[in-house]
Amino acid sequence: MANDKVFKLLGLFFLAMLLFNFPILNLFSKGGSVAGIPVLFAYIFLSWVLLILFTARLVESKPKQNNKPR
Repeated sequence: MANDKVFKLLGLFFLAMLLFNFPILNLFSKGGSVAGIPVLFAYIFLSWVLLILFTARLVESKPKQNNKPR
């Protein structure tokens, strides 16, 4: 079970690398604003918060128990 968490954390790491890399960031750097906040800043902070929440949920989750009859 712990091995599953490692693979999921690695997946989150690579997702973060993808989200904060140049081609994706360039999509949001064109200008404009959402509620007075530049779109690029809104994207960065929203994706950052979501990654933190996903990581916390993954790390804090308890392993599932297999109750198989013998």
